[in-house]
Amino acid sequence: MKFNTAILYDIENLIGGYGKTEFIQTLSLKEIFRNIQELNDGLPCIQRAYANWSDPRLKHLRDDINELGIEPIQMFGFGKGTQKNASDIQLAIDAVEMALTRDHLDTFVIVSGDGGFSSLAKKLHEYGKKVIGCAYQRATNKIFEAVSDQFLWLDEPYVKPEIQVDGVNTNDPIVMAFIRQFEPLRLQKKEQVIGIAKECLVFLSQNPDAQMLLHGSGLNISIFSQIMEYRLVEFNYYSLGFVRLIDFLRYITFESSCKIVFKAPSEYRIVTKKHAIPGYVDERYITSLSPTHTVQFYKKMLSKGTPMFKAFDGRVFDDIVAQIDHYRLAYEGLLLCELIEKLNSLLGYEEKQIKNCLLSLVAANCFDRFPEEKRISEQHLTFSPEGVDEARERLQDGMSSKLEGLIGEVDEDIFMEILVPEEIAAPTSVDIIE
Repeated sequence: MKFNTAILYDIENLIGGYGKTEFIQTLSLKEIFRNIQELNDGLPCIQRAYANWSDPRLKHLRDDINELGIEPIQMFGFGKGTQKNASDIQLAIDAVEMALTRDHLDTFVIVSGDGGFSSLAKKLHEYGKKVIGCAYQRATNKIFEAVSDQFLWLDEPYVKPEIQVDGVNTNDPIVMAFIRQFEPLRLQKKEQVIGIAKECLVFLSQNPDAQMLLHGSGLNISIFSQIMEYRLVEFNYYSLGFVRLIDFLRYITFESSCKIVFKAPSEYRIVTKKHAIPGYVDERYITSLSPTHTVQFYKKMLSKGTPMFKAFDGRVFDDIVAQIDHYRLAYEGLLLCELIEKLNSLLGYEEKQIKNCLLSLVAANCFDRFPEEKRISEQHLTFSPEGVDEARERLQDGMSSKLEGLIGEVDEDIFMEILVPEEIAAPTSVDIIE
């Protein structure tokens, strides 16, 4: 793999405009970056994000751009109401300039669904460059999708639709028809939530506009998500044992007239069971609910989004923390790669296990990080807890808080098994290594 890729983020397009505060809070550039890396063969050597970074609502993205090494491009706009055009124009100018002056760049990833970038894609093709589009399906211009060499569909953010009591902030006729017919509910029991979800599928199968899509090009799963989140206040598929919305849909469509179809790399549609769309394959149904309170499910939830707690063996934690705590001066101010290399040579654990443990400790604020504005790989880390017990407490508190935020009540016995696996009766310690 070589450094041959430029990734250009149109932040306003990703957040749906600066007026959508709730939308802004769901955006994760890290998640988008991971999806791009899975699709693209090359490595990024240029990353730029265009936005009005003086807007305080974008503050939570600063960690992402620092950690990923993204260059923030400040866009104030040329005048009232033209900020969006200013970002689009600057992004296009930069892309063409890069194509002309940097021969090593052969792939451009445009993280936006704006139709204006179709002209940019054509121009980049004239210079022999590959173009990958990346956006939410419901907000993507069809021409831009068509002229791109590949298109990466992003998962819709987990947000409640912007709906007013006396009106609807959406132009989608299917969602509007649903809201006119149904009232919001507050339900907690799994059986009730699943029953309502199946009723939503029945509505879609009977609504004329939805029927055309179900029998034609397929219904975007964001439509189902919007009507569910309107119908059920605080709808949360995590608490039902599902890591992804698509898995919840695979379950509730099992005994319905619908099915889920998929086209690589990340496009899902809802269609009737007897219908087929060229290029799409049927997703397997999920026929039974999985238990929510298991070590495996907890680990999946902890590794989702940020802060990210990666899975590692409980013995690794005990030995790493004991080693660093005992010889603090020897480990003070090291880079992450230096910590991994040093601990790997001394303790002999797999590098992945050591890295996952250290990253989880970072997520639990067990390291002072300097300089703050740098990405994690470029920061000098200093262990801050006073002993192993405090480090364990910080890690457990951080992980527990994240789980409670995602799934609600946490089973303490199951939770403790994350750091102390079943096959190990008690934490296994080793002699501190000089």
